[in-house]
Amino acid sequence: MNNYEVTFYRHLVNSSGFPCKSNLMTIEVENCSDRQQAFRRAARRFEYNWSVYEWRNLADEYEIQERQQVSRSH
Repeated sequence: MNNYEVTFYRHLVNSSGFPCKSNLMTIEVENCSDRQQAFRRAARRFEYNWSVYEWRNLADEYEIQERQQVSRSH
């Protein structure tokens, strides 16, 4: 099982007229078998937190990154 971070972005235009990506929300998802499962869990949480029916109604894109497990030795 892997841990992932899913970040949802919205495409905006800054005051100079240049396009930029705005981070709407980053969700940490733990114990997923693959990236697809991580995205489904994160999308449900995103939709719930923003009160939208589907994540695409608010976000334009997303990124999935696998988080590395930190092992510490004492």
